[in-house]
Amino acid sequence: MESVINNNLTIEYIIENYGKMVYSICRRMIQNKDTADDAAQEVWLEVNKSLKTFRGESKISTWIYTITSRIVLKMAKEEHKYSTYFLSNYFHGEDIEIPDYEDFDKQLWVREMCDKCLTGTLHCLDNESRLAYILRDINMLPYSDIAAIFEKDEASIRKMVSRSRNKLRNFLNDECILKNPDSKCKCRMSKWVKEIQLDEEYKKLRQTVNRINFYRASEIILTKDYLLK
Repeated sequence: MESVINNNLTIEYIIENYGKMVYSICRRMIQNKDTADDAAQEVWLEVNKSLKTFRGESKISTWIYTITSRIVLKMAKEEHKYSTYFLSNYFHGEDIEIPDYEDFDKQLWVREMCDKCLTGTLHCLDNESRLAYILRDINMLPYSDIAAIFEKDEASIRKMVSRSRNKLRNFLNDECILKNPDSKCKCRMSKWVKEIQLDEEYKKLRQTVNRINFYRASEIILTKDYLLK
């Protein structure tokens, strides 16, 4: 994929090979779905405009993710950052009521609600830390590529990702039944999570794929339409 000659690059080729991962970054960085969609669209407009000037001095993926990162960081400035204390209080309380309308799909609704919740938890990180974490642990980019995107040394990126992992791990281990089945979960979605056995899906995936990252597992289980390659 990375060896494609510049003359053969087309926007169709790029979207086919990188579209899902770019949208994943936009969706996890930006809570508002419409804004995330706008960010992804802006990425493709910028990529298309810059195709003729791409000289192959960096990997195609690094070039695309650099453009993506610049755009999502700009658009994420308007997003709120939450403390883990706020998130704990927000997620606790009475069970969320299931919508009552014809053709309601409980499976889809629970997955969408949990997906929004997990994106929200990422907002306990500052924008740069959140982006570095997403690029590394969800999109699985090498540290060297992320360092090039951020124009920082690799050691700094490793520290940033490590701090983010610890913060998210500590919070989710206490608060999320999907992350930790033995947690003291008081989440308002826990009843519905158990009812559709979503927690069992996570358990089976962890047993099948050793040491899979929790958020990457969520890309597989919660958002099947955006399944990462």
